[in-house]
Amino acid sequence: MRTYVRMIFDSEGAGPAEVLKVLRELGFEESMGMHDFVYTWKERAEFDRVLGLITTLHERLKGLRVNYEVTTIS
Repeated sequence: MRTYVRMIFDSEGAGPAEVLKVLRELGFEESMGMHDFVYTWKERAEFDRVLGLITTLHERLKGLRVNYEVTTIS
């Protein structure tokens, strides 16, 4: 199971290196292609755990002026 994040940067917001640091701290890794980052679950996660990860991501990105899109595939 994986959760993918695609970032859209604002030139007035945080730079890519700062955003990369935040996502790495949350356990995401860089990805190439359609998505910029991927979180690989160790086991199948229930919706509440995925929601918790996304909520934490949202809180950590506040103020950085980036937009993001999340996709989780089981």
